[in-house]
Amino acid sequence: MSNIHVITDADLDGAGSFLCVKYAYKNANITYQATTEKTFLEDISFFDFKKYDLVFICDLNLKKEEIKIVDNKNVIIFDHHAEHENNLKYYEKAKTIVKEYSSCTKLLYHTLKLESKLDDKQKLLIKIVDDYDSYQLKIPFSKQLDQVFWTYTGDRIKKFTDDFYEGFSGFNQFQKNALKIVENKIEKFFKEETIHIGILKLGGKEYKIAGTFVTFSPNEIAERVIKTYNVDFIIMINMNAKNVYLRKNSKCSLNMGKLAEKLMDGGGHDDSAGGKLNETIINITKFLKPV
Repeated sequence: MSNIHVITDADLDGAGSFLCVKYAYKNANITYQATTEKTFLEDISFFDFKKYDLVFICDLNLKKEEIKIVDNKNVIIFDHHAEHENNLKYYEKAKTIVKEYSSCTKLLYHTLKLESKLDDKQKLLIKIVDDYDSYQLKIPFSKQLDQVFWTYTGDRIKKFTDDFYEGFSGFNQFQKNALKIVENKIEKFFKEETIHIGILKLGGKEYKIAGTFVTFSPNEIAERVIKTYNVDFIIMINMNAKNVYLRKNSKCSLNMGKLAEKLMDGGGHDDSAGGKLNETIINITKFLKPV
């Protein structure tokens, strides 16, 4: 029996990526570790790659110093971040499947040829995860599935796998109750929290931006703020975790991933990105006024 370890991003797409590995290697002994781009080096500092036949690293936009650590012959890198393609030159031993894709889950699904191995409910789950991570939102329940994921406490990957390994067939009553709580929290947020608006000049062009503090559901809050105030993009700050989230209007030409890299050594995608709170972000927010 093969020993496989999966190091995956600690979000819905990361959980979907882990499920794809489990679907593809049903007879293997599979362990996992959830991490983030911000904590990756710390989380794998004592990891022994030699203990495993294969190590999958999924949905993580690795930089040069991180690649040096993971670059082993038994490592397979799956990622869909466009910026990661610029760092492929640093790999010498690991196998890389890195390309701009709608989600890492969908990239794994296609690369591992899972279509013939999954039933309709499992295929639907993959489609929903992909729909949410690409934020197309063409499939009902995409937002709700992500919200359910983030209502889990403790080991989210395990709880998601326990709940949805057999695929998606709707939400149980416990999950429906959790979704109602999230909906109420969002409504309470817009009644009690302050949104700040201002103009930011980047590259000789002015952008109307919004800013606010969040502790949950950044995508849903960003979508509503962008629609309500018609801003180009929004900066959301989680003061507890010192995290910053960027989300943009579909009409905005700025690449949020590149902007996050420039402003806070962060990263992400064209429409959504993030990083750690720093003086640059704090100074930008000083120019925003409450509405």
